[in-house]
Amino acid sequence: MTLSTPMIWVLSPIVIAGVSLVLQKRRILSLVLTSLTAFGLALLAAFFPEDLTLSLGPLTLVFDESLAVLGRQITLAYEIFPFIAFIFGMTGLWSLSGNLPGVPAVFSPTSLVITAALTAAMGVEPFLYAALLIQIAVLFSIPMLTSAGEEIYRGILRYLVLMTIAMPLILIAGWLLTGVVILPPESPLIGQSALVLGLGFALWLAVFPFHSWVPMVSQHSQPMVVSYLLFILPTTILVFGLNFINRYAFLRTSGEIFNIIRISGVVMILFGGILTTVQDNLKRGFGFSALVETGFSLLAVGSIAEGGLVWMLMLFPARAMGYYLWGYALTRLESHCGSLDITNLRGCARQFPMLTAGLLLAQLSVAGLPLLASFPVKIALLTQIMTAQTALGVWSFIGNLGLFIFTIRLLLNFVMPIDREPPRFWALTEKASEFLPVIIVVLVLVALGLIPQHIDIGLTNILTAFPQLQ
Repeated sequence: MTLSTPMIWVLSPIVIAGVSLVLQKRRILSLVLTSLTAFGLALLAAFFPEDLTLSLGPLTLVFDESLAVLGRQITLAYEIFPFIAFIFGMTGLWSLSGNLPGVPAVFSPTSLVITAALTAAMGVEPFLYAALLIQIAVLFSIPMLTSAGEEIYRGILRYLVLMTIAMPLILIAGWLLTGVVILPPESPLIGQSALVLGLGFALWLAVFPFHSWVPMVSQHSQPMVVSYLLFILPTTILVFGLNFINRYAFLRTSGEIFNIIRISGVVMILFGGILTTVQDNLKRGFGFSALVETGFSLLAVGSIAEGGLVWMLMLFPARAMGYYLWGYALTRLESHCGSLDITNLRGCARQFPMLTAGLLLAQLSVAGLPLLASFPVKIALLTQIMTAQTALGVWSFIGNLGLFIFTIRLLLNFVMPIDREPPRFWALTEKASEFLPVIIVVLVLVALGLIPQHIDIGLTNILTAFPQLQ
């Protein structure tokens, strides 16, 4: 019996998501179905045999890497399975929280569709059709960001417009690049192609000055949904971008292009860090912090000659867990305290110590505090940049420092005693079901920071799918 890998990781999650949407009135059943599906697909991808053959007693299943859909091929090769396992595993984790206060009922099944579409984007041929699949994922994300009956606010419209503009730019860049391989290096078409391609990715990744939708959406949408979206889209788009570097020699060999990427990353880190420092709304602060993380990814890509792609991939698990904890803690605190303005949260640690500690540790992990998840990779990346280009390294450090300053501001407000009757004393008021996820994720963040060499999920192995980048 012959099947194909796209049937397993693209078509089946879409079908199950459809069933889950039909069952959304039975919220728990829908949540369990989507979560188990995501975790099951993640485990299957993680332990799938390299020869693409499964033996189940007398039944032997032989899997083909490709599937024809509407005249196009979707190919999911074994080399990309670690990344597929990672994004489906993280989708399952977020789906488990689909029953939190304020999370839309469509979140869990829709997140499964988005992950399936982005998985297809990793393997579609011609690979430029990935732009269409990424746009489909963007369109499916809109219902998650809005509640039924509510007016769509300006941030969502800006997000939709900018992401939609990016799609034709990527397609145009691909069309221009088809003739680049036969052109002399001095041809102006090469520079034009690189410019259009760079603009498309800048829009996709919300690079300054196309970033404005990020804090707007973060402030007005549900934190769990936003944290998932700000994780899954940039992560997949960054890996998809490796296709271009792998295919076109002029991109791999151009020091100027990678220098521009590096500078763009530093601008994002500095800009996002400074604006994070002065935020008074936690949800908006999360949006600007996400821009800093995008900046570090660009900084890693710009350092490709020094092994930056490995650092980029190693940042993904730490970032995913930090974003998840951030979204979870914000969701719980918003349900307990209402507004997430800093002034409204004064003394909050006295009543909700576990949730506030989880939020602070999530922020510190993303910022790269020693002993937490992002520290080993960020210290290596900053050290390399300091050595190669000291000025860029200093500005990156200053920008990242903004995340620490914001966390200190938040800590001071959390523990600050305030005049009220009756006075607020220290007490553990959270239920065990509320703080157990915090403890588990914090332990994972500490493990990733202390023993990263012993927690290898194989993400760096996906570079074998891009032989020119080895």
